[in-house]
Amino acid sequence: MLIVGLIHQSHQDFLADLKEKGQPIGLEEVRKILPQASSLQAGSDKPSELQARDSNEKSLGLVTQTSPAGDSAIGFSGSTNLLVIWDGTQKVSSVSIRSSGDTLDHVDAILEEPDFFKQFVGKTRKELSHLNNVEAVSGATLTSMAIVDAISMRFGGEKQASRFPNPIRIEEVADHFPSASELIPSATHPSLLDILDANGSKLGQVGRSSPHADQIIGYQGPVDSLLILETNGTLKAMAIRSSFENQPYADYPNDDAYFASLFTGRSIPKLADMNLTEEEVEGVSGATMTSMAMAKGIVKTASSLEQERLRSLEAKKPLLMWKARDYGSLSVILLAGFVAFTKRGKTKFFRISLQVLLVCYLGLVNGDILSQALFAGWAQSGVPWERAPILALLSLAALLVPMATGKAFYCHQLCPHGAAQQWMRKLKKTPLRLPKKLDSVLQLLPAGLLALVVFLAFTGATHTVAILEPFDAYVWEVAGGITIAIALVSLIASAFVPMAYCRYGCPTGAVLKLFEFKKGGDGWNKRDYLSFTLLGLTLLLYFFF
Repeated sequence: MLIVGLIHQSHQDFLADLKEKGQPIGLEEVRKILPQASSLQAGSDKPSELQARDSNEKSLGLVTQTSPAGDSAIGFSGSTNLLVIWDGTQKVSSVSIRSSGDTLDHVDAILEEPDFFKQFVGKTRKELSHLNNVEAVSGATLTSMAIVDAISMRFGGEKQASRFPNPIRIEEVADHFPSASELIPSATHPSLLDILDANGSKLGQVGRSSPHADQIIGYQGPVDSLLILETNGTLKAMAIRSSFENQPYADYPNDDAYFASLFTGRSIPKLADMNLTEEEVEGVSGATMTSMAMAKGIVKTASSLEQERLRSLEAKKPLLMWKARDYGSLSVILLAGFVAFTKRGKTKFFRISLQVLLVCYLGLVNGDILSQALFAGWAQSGVPWERAPILALLSLAALLVPMATGKAFYCHQLCPHGAAQQWMRKLKKTPLRLPKKLDSVLQLLPAGLLALVVFLAFTGATHTVAILEPFDAYVWEVAGGITIAIALVSLIASAFVPMAYCRYGCPTGAVLKLFEFKKGGDGWNKRDYLSFTLLGLTLLLYFFF
């Protein structure tokens, strides 16, 4: 606990120092995306944003990063800092990874999918603050989600005030709902108001296009449209309530019943999906620009309202993001407990069934495997238990069960790579016996690798820990060449030396052995020497590195 606490505190100190001093964005880094950039100039009002200029001092765009505002968004094992570049219209022109503390293979998977970053291109700051329906990269879902969260957190507070300050009054809905008595905020759409009668019964809803559509300009400025909705969510009526246009042209759209009929009767999602060009929506004669601004504003507002509804549903989700795949993993964990602690479970049928499920389902399909990359990242940044409940549950089982029973529960019953090694040992009937001296030396390797993991956790290079183990090879969509090579070599070695990797190469196994409190183990033993050696290394790194 002290080692984990010091790693965590060291990383938080690093983040605090980074927040104070910042992580400077270099010109050469920006030139990889904007080759014509010759200088970077910080703005006086927003020093976190840099203006990229060419040799003629012409602006090429704004450059900023998501750190430190987005650093609390943890992916598989760490956070990711994004470089965001804006064009002259204040829309995103490029998003790229500056640095990441997440697992190397997962980050590489993101880099190999340029279409993932294209989902952010063209969005405004407001749109970035509430990202919805972003498609994650297969095999790197947690890392993808953390990137989305980091971007949202970085730009979450920048909302523009409405250009039409007057709130909606009850008199504005009286023509459509004569019995309307009160307007109260909607529980599903914060931008809408519920229309109630004197008895408190809901008659419908009312909203307006401002501030959602304030950037859509008509003839002389934006338009604020009143939107009356039925209880079933369909548009009942619409009208311009305020604008910057001249009279009488501002009233023309309100007097054109055909123009209104193009929108009324549609639900919010259908309004949000309207393509005005494909549906050949034309403006009202005499007020073409005003009416088209009204039309575009209704579509934009509907899109914002739909996003509000999705966020409302998101907020109502359970505390744990439990998915169908997690039920499958939980079943495998329970089966492992059945095999480990019951006589019935030790029969050949259940043992072989468990091994197949471990390798094929828990490993290759779900990728739910404990590793040092995972533990080190969690030590630095905390456990994202709400996103990865099965990995958190596996960790608890791996640590607590050995403490209570003295049995290496995870290594013997839950590790996919361990199960694969058990299959390999059956290929050769007569195992190879290593010389005792060589065996003794090789058994020190897991402890040495564990010390290296601790060192890397203090150097900010935790993301490289994944290449020390074979476990990412089971997440085959993102597996790197080194990880796959270690997995194959360790499996081949296990055909000659039983459980070769577990005995001579697994730092995760070395950690879990520290929690095996076996009977008769009250005296000072190797576990204690290793624990205090790691603690000594941790103290040296924390106070002097």
